[in-house]
Amino acid sequence: MPSPKVTVEGVFDDLALSNPSFPLDSDAVSVLTSPDAFYQQLLTNIRAARRRISLSSLYIGTDDLSRALVATLQEAVAANPSLEVSIVLDYSRGQRGGNTAKSSVAVLAPLLDVHPGNVRLHLYRVPQLEHWAAKRLPPPFDETMGVSHSKVYLCDDTLIMSGANLSGDYFTQRQDRYVQIHSTHLAAFYHTFVEVMAEHAHGVSMSNGVPLVNAPLGSAADFANALSDLQQYPSVTEPSNATTWAMPTIQFSPLRIVQDQHTLSRLVGLLPEHSSVDIASGYLNFPPFLTEALVDRGVPLDVLTAAPMANGFFNGNGIKGALPMAYSLIEAGFYDRFGPELLTLREYNRSNWTFHGKGLWVHDCNGAVPLTIVGSSNFGQRSYGRDLESQVYLFTTDPALQTTFQGEYEQLRTHSELVTDALWKRPDRQLHGLFSWKYGHWIRPAARAVLSFL
Repeated sequence: MPSPKVTVEGVFDDLALSNPSFPLDSDAVSVLTSPDAFYQQLLTNIRAARRRISLSSLYIGTDDLSRALVATLQEAVAANPSLEVSIVLDYSRGQRGGNTAKSSVAVLAPLLDVHPGNVRLHLYRVPQLEHWAAKRLPPPFDETMGVSHSKVYLCDDTLIMSGANLSGDYFTQRQDRYVQIHSTHLAAFYHTFVEVMAEHAHGVSMSNGVPLVNAPLGSAADFANALSDLQQYPSVTEPSNATTWAMPTIQFSPLRIVQDQHTLSRLVGLLPEHSSVDIASGYLNFPPFLTEALVDRGVPLDVLTAAPMANGFFNGNGIKGALPMAYSLIEAGFYDRFGPELLTLREYNRSNWTFHGKGLWVHDCNGAVPLTIVGSSNFGQRSYGRDLESQVYLFTTDPALQTTFQGEYEQLRTHSELVTDALWKRPDRQLHGLFSWKYGHWIRPAARAVLSFL
């Protein structure tokens, strides 16, 4: 149990002893609230870039908005021959669709073809896919083993940390989080992070207009060492009276990189008395370490997740169509575990929208929000066991920025429904029959069997 004198600032200072941290100007942090604002800011940042653009995402879409973003990249390079662009996508997701116009690689191919000296594209392949059995998994099932999931959108010294990928639904009606930070030091860290991924990934080159995926440039062991070095990245301690600080973390359990897990565990364990926590996750499936830490600490929780109809897999084909019910069953267990004394549970349910938001907000004893976590992690079991993730812990004593953080979560929950006992009695939240594809009783044991993949 933390001392009654512990503050959120003291907790952040403790975490910064074992993680890199950087001072920020509070007015250099801004929260974008909508998919369209995210898209327009990306375009603005790309057009303004003069030195470098470093992007990491699961994939880039093949829709018109995604192609327009790639066209903006091409225009930026054409207008500024010294601009260097580095893009890292997931190996499996980035090639889904093959060399047709339906893959991320195909969409980026013209950019590579026209500007081979300025633009580099790499595909990171998770080491789990090296196993003989995993090699036999066809797309998209190979992605269940793990993906490169980090989202870094850096233009010069302006960084957008988000959970959103670069495709049309994320630019229009799939709600996520997007925090823009202008910082020389944090930008240098994430530029290095993207470069480290690129140095240990498959490069893509062009041959007679056709993209070729080359052999990887580094081993898994080398990548693990490089990520370990990043965890020791030097902090910047001046100015010591800065009101706002950023602390980046990395998570990639297959290579024993568990920085974010350790940091999050310690954060929860040190939460001050009379504090509370808000958590958003589009895919509610906390790993045991997080569930147990929250139960043990006993702080009030406000959790926002996607209603089945707002789950990105709601209209999925094949086995994907059963995933919303699987997450509903997991959510019901979570609801029962915490109970109404500690937990306020909400479901995002906005007509024709899906929910992909993720993050954590800490309220101090006065109700202010001095700390938030933003990044790619869904706070799920696969986030901490399979995927490559990165997050930024943001702490501020600035009242205006604290209000912005608090308002962000309040805005996210605007289109939500409070979960009560009555919800679980509705027909659409109950299993029907044995083999019904989306609602059958087979889903319960199947969900238990694949928890670590969700």
